Amino acid sequence: MSVWCLISNKGGWSSSFLFMDHFRCHYSDTVKARLDSVGVQSKLIPKGCTSVVQPIDVGVNKPFKDRIKSQWLEWMIGFGQDGGNIPTPSREDVQHWVVEA
Repeated sequence: MSVWCLISNKGGWSSSFLFMDHFRCHYSDTVKARLDSVGVQSKLIPKGCTSVVQPIDVGVNKPFKDRIKSQWLEWMIGFGQDGGNIPTPSREDVQHWVVEA
């Protein structure tokens, strides 16, 4: 398991914190041990408080994901309802969705 954390010492900051939601793997012993080993203090965000504590998730990530999903749905509809296998989107398709989002 790998955990990556960007640590900046600019402006006198000497501690690193990682705020995580209550996704099950975030509070596993393995994750806690790995974070401790690289000097990162972790805190769990109280359930139901993501919109307050992680405004980027609400204000940026959610609308971005919604736009990607909308484009993916349009792509899926293009294959019709014939019951056949729908192919995996190409990298180019996904890149286009990201640019358009």
